[in-house]
Amino acid sequence: MEEKVLIFKDTRHQEAFRKALERASLGRAVIRPDHGWPKPALRVRGVNLSHVLAAAIWAGFEPEVVLE
Repeated sequence: MEEKVLIFKDTRHQEAFRKALERASLGRAVIRPDHGWPKPALRVRGVNLSHVLAAAIWAGFEPEVVLE
């Protein structure tokens, strides 16, 4: 699976979504902060869009941008 960058509104959303994405991927995802963006972002590997959708449902919001 390719790497994705998820961009969020604030760091609170970034952390909540990280926890939801770990849950959605059953702990198999590699998730790390990406500081190369003007907004908080996560660089993830080992997830597909269905994992991102499941995490959005659990977190109650979705990332502002998903880059593949």
